[in-house]
Amino acid sequence: MEPTVEKLETMFLKSEADLEYIERRLKLDFISSASENECSAKENVTVILNNLKSIKDKHSVLRSEVSKITDAQKESMVFIRNRLSRAMELIKLCHQASDLESESLAESEQESAMFLDSTIGQITTEV
Repeated sequence: MEPTVEKLETMFLKSEADLEYIERRLKLDFISSASENECSAKENVTVILNNLKSIKDKHSVLRSEVSKITDAQKESMVFIRNRLSRAMELIKLCHQASDLESESLAESEQESAMFLDSTIGQITTEV
């Protein structure tokens, strides 16, 4: 899920750069056409540039929302991993305290535990 959000954020950054390029290109095109067609083209240019500005503003809002969502997702994943790790520790302590023979973990459970341990290590090094 995290790579998808990062990919989405990268796409927004690229689209923002594309919008800036389009704005510069439109300004140049309209300036050259305005000099050929006189006053009516200048009025048209103003309207189009205002529309482009509002589109850029909306894009910036969307980009900031994606950034907030990414941050919230990372925080929630850290919280969930911490809680899951603590739950696993408590289960181990309960098994030890009750002097019951604990069954060995199934292969899928062992893989999950190893994955959890590795991701927790990665997250703590990132933070």
